Amino acid sequence: MGHEVDILAHHPDMQRYYMPNNGRYLEKFKVKDLIYEKVLSFYNQELSQVDSWIRWREIERYSYEAAAAVFGLTKYDLIHTQDIVSTRALWRVKPKRLPLIATIHGCLATQYLISGEIQERNALAWRYAAMEEYYGATSSDITIVPTEWLKNLYVKEFNIPSDHLKIVPYGMDIDNVLRKTDQYPKIERPSNKKVIICSARLVPVKGHECLLNALAMLKEERNDWICWIVGDGPLRKQLEQQAKRMNLKDEIIFLGNRNDVPSLLHQSDIFVLPSLQDNQPFSVMEAQVVGKPVVVSDAGGIPEMVVHGETGLISPAGNDEVLYQNLKTLIEDDDYRNSIAERGKQRALTQWALGTMVDKTLEVYKEVGL
Repeated sequence: MGHEVDILAHHPDMQRYYMPNNGRYLEKFKVKDLIYEKVLSFYNQELSQVDSWIRWREIERYSYEAAAAVFGLTKYDLIHTQDIVSTRALWRVKPKRLPLIATIHGCLATQYLISGEIQERNALAWRYAAMEEYYGATSSDITIVPTEWLKNLYVKEFNIPSDHLKIVPYGMDIDNVLRKTDQYPKIERPSNKKVIICSARLVPVKGHECLLNALAMLKEERNDWICWIVGDGPLRKQLEQQAKRMNLKDEIIFLGNRNDVPSLLHQSDIFVLPSLQDNQPFSVMEAQVVGKPVVVSDAGGIPEMVVHGETGLISPAGNDEVLYQNLKTLIEDDDYRNSIAERGKQRALTQWALGTMVDKTLEVYKEVGL
């Protein structure tokens, strides 16, 4: 549409900040070393009870603020941040006249509880994380969230004003996803078995342990299936060991990180995502667009994406038994499986159109005067 956009982010090596569109970068130590010494000295003298996890997060945010100031913010007409940390950071250092829109993609505080990184709600770490959510979501002129679930969570749990939040569901480049279904070589799959696919990071919040428990139940009854687990993460070794203990090493194939997910989806029969918390997972959108029936949990905003019994099957988050029953139903009934897949695809082609998200986002830009 003729606009110019700069992207500021951590480099993947986490040793520098950079703008990937124009080649500008800043070595992280140039700002972090000085900030580290000053913040650490302050905490040691004034707030010695604060644990290292909180200190680390504060240092990272201050460093990002400093980096943004070094790159310069005066030439822009609008800032659009994509997480609570960058939102709070840039709100503090931007010119006052410059509007800032934030998009929040999930709730880190509640994810920390699920992962065990924060043990309980009366801990200092939880109070810090809760305030981080509050300031991250309110340090903007308008904050966009993709689901009604996240909006309600923010209002009820973190006391964020409802009128500060706008719901704009994600969109995707559907034509590009469909092109990729045939761009990669097919991988070998047994001709007499249904292929279940789960594409997600191997982290606690995605619920893989629940999936393995459900697959163990499924194996007790039938052997006409295999499961491809696509993605990587800190739980990979643990999940591989769990699969081995459950005698599922022949049925579950860990494929790791892949760049051919649309092709793998196209070759599979059923998509499954057993998340314990989620917002509007891209993997579900992708599976629906490719035309696969989805078996999902009721975590977070997922029920807003699926009509149970019509465009997919939903089970309570963490419920192995119902997840097993839903998978079994789709394996057994070809006609039902195919009809769910087709209805899901037709709805997704409209619901997840990229143009819909762009139009709604531009409406928010216009609200702040762009």
